[in-house]
Amino acid sequence: MQTPAIRQQLQEYVDSGDDKLLKLMLALAREYNDEGLDYEFTDEEIKLFDERRAKRLSGESKVYSWQEAEKIITGNKVK
Repeated sequence: MQTPAIRQQLQEYVDSGDDKLLKLMLALAREYNDEGLDYEFTDEEIKLFDERRAKRLSGESKVYSWQEAEKIITGNKVK
C-alpha cells in the first residue's frame, strides 16, 4: 500500500474512531516520535493499578508465568 492510500485510510479511522481508538493512535504517534516519555498516569489509572495489585497480593486474581500466558494468548490453554 502506498503512502497516500495509507494516509487516506488512517484519516478515515480518525474521522470515525471512538475515544479509545483516538487515544491509542495518539499514544502510538507520540511514542513513535519520542513525545510520550512524560506521560503521567491519571488518578483513575493509579486507583485501578492499586486495585489490581491488591487482588494479586491477596490471591484473589491468578498470576501466570510467561509460558502460561503465551499458551493462553496463542490459544493453547493450560488445563
